[in-house]
This record gives sequence, structure tokens and C-alpha cells, in this order.
Amino acid sequence: MKTESPLIEFRGVGKTFGAGDRAVTALADVDLTIDAGEVFAIIGYSGAGKSTLVRLINALEPVSAGQVLVGGTDITGLPERRLREVRLGIGMIFQQFNLLRSRTVFGNVAYPLKIAGWDKRRREERVAELLRFVGIADKAWHYPDQLSGGQKQRVGIARALATNPKILLADESTSALDPETTGEVLRLLKRVNTELGVTIVVITHEMEVVREIADRVAVLDAGRVVEQGSVVDVFSAPKTAITRRFVETVLHDQPDGENLARLRARHDGRLVTASIRDDRRIGAVLSNALGKHGVRFEIVYGGIKELGGESLGRLTLELNGAADGVDALIAELREITEVQELVA
Repeated sequence: MKTESPLIEFRGVGKTFGAGDRAVTALADVDLTIDAGEVFAIIGYSGAGKSTLVRLINALEPVSAGQVLVGGTDITGLPERRLREVRLGIGMIFQQFNLLRSRTVFGNVAYPLKIAGWDKRRREERVAELLRFVGIADKAWHYPDQLSGGQKQRVGIARALATNPKILLADESTSALDPETTGEVLRLLKRVNTELGVTIVVITHEMEVVREIADRVAVLDAGRVVEQGSVVDVFSAPKTAITRRFVETVLHDQPDGENLARLRARHDGRLVTASIRDDRRIGAVLSNALGKHGVRFEIVYGGIKELGGESLGRLTLELNGAADGVDALIAELREITEVQELVA
């Protein structure tokens, strides 16, 4: 459930490492709001500033400029004692799991509870509850070296949830996993969000992760937010070149290079690519294309995927008919969606 005020807010945030001629700007003028109850993804390539940004949320790094608010509290410049209180409400899971090899699964999950001062009985009850939730109750007395990568990450998730945090930070939490295990971990994170009401901030360079679980997304490039919005909006109409590169890794729905050359060699008609979303009446326009415009169409390339409960993708069409009829059909399509003509 979302609240009127953001749970996390960045206001003109900048972060610089070093000083003088050796100063390196990691983040600049970052403005972001993350609402309670959502899964918010922050994506970017290596060096974009993703991990620096997430470390500002739990104040493991101080900001150089601007403000970071968590739960309405400006954590910028708070004394360490107050920061420790804030961090109790923030859990974190890591790419390389960061488990204590000398402790069992039970001991790893119990560790933050012991630090927080929970008595033995409460610790045992809470650990047992969490291990059941993440599906590894039978591994309680195993050590990390006896676990698979997916099992280790389940331990990491259980440990991050130990103190009932409102926020979970997931920093490249699936990058070390194979695709099947990644899917399992993502489904578990979605359960954490929907069943426990935990707000999740996902740091990733994998758009498939964003597609699977995120509600909204921000794209970082060279320390700046270049695009943000709902996942459906960003995927359907990326505004920057870097976002388009990310989207193409997931949708694979627009021909280029050899694919485009092959299509042109096989098809004599005019080729156009149309964006597809559930809220656009493309089917109705195309079904009337022959009777209204004297134009026949054939789908020659593209793909549609389910995203946020909507169908989303692009279809490349071959249009055959008189030039004025094809022009009229393209104009009609452009009234309801984005259309790109693939000219020779």
C-alpha cells in the first residue's frame, strides 16, 4: 500500500569522491522518489553510480550535496547513533551473498537479531519463521559452503528480513546466479513485496530483472538520472539511447543489421514497425486496412511480452497497396501509437 509521502526521497543529491584535481563525481543532481510498497529498480551499466546511490539510502556513504530522506527523516548529517536506528529499518542483500562461512544457515540469519538484542527464544522463533518463508527450513544446520548459489541468496534474503525492515535494498542480487535460479529468487523477492509489504529497491544492469518484478524504474548514466517512470512507460517509449539499448536486450522486437537486410530482401512492400500496448486499438485499424485503404498487411517480425499486466512490444509489418492507401494507413496508425517506417 502506498502512502502520500515518498518513503525514500533524493533531493538534488550529489556524491564526489576525492578532492581537487583527483575529484571523481559519482552522482550529480539526483532527484528520485520511491513510494512505500513498491519495487523500484535502478539500472545502469558499470560505473553509472548505482551502488553508490544505494549506499546513500542507508548512509553507508555520506552525500556531498543535497538531501536523502528516509521515512520523512532527513538522514543527511545525522549522528551515527541516529543512523543506526534508521538502518534497523533497512535490510540489504548482496551479489556475492556475504554470508559468514563459520556460521550455519540458522546462525547467519540469527546474527543480526543477536546484534539487535533479541533474546534467544525470540531469535529462534524468528529464524524458524524466516527459513520457512524462504523455503530452506531443511537447511538450517548446513554451512554456506554446502549450499547452492540460489540457497545462499535465500539465506541472504532471510537475514536481510530478520529485524522486520520496511525497506530491502537488493544490490545486483541475481548477477551471480544462473537464469533458472534467478527466476526463483525474483519470485521470492516479489513475495517479500506483496505478502510482507516490504519496499524493495533493486540495483541491477539486467533489464530482465526489471521486467519481472519492478513497478517503476530509473535509468542512471554517468551519475545522472536520464529517465524514470513506470516500467511499462519506459519500456514502451524509451527516450534516451541508453534506455533503448537496455530495452532491446529484453524485447528483441525491432529488426536491425542482418535481420533488417533479410526482411528487405524477402518483402517488396513497405516495412513499418508499430509499438503495441493493450490500451491501443491497433488490431481494429489493421482489420479494416483492406476495406478502408486497400492495403494488405503481413506481420514479418516482432514480439510481444507481458509486462505489469499489459501486453507490450513491437510488430514489423509489410504493407502492400497503392502509395496513397499505405500513407493513409500509416497516418491512421500514428494517431494511436508510435510507428517507424523502415526505409531503404
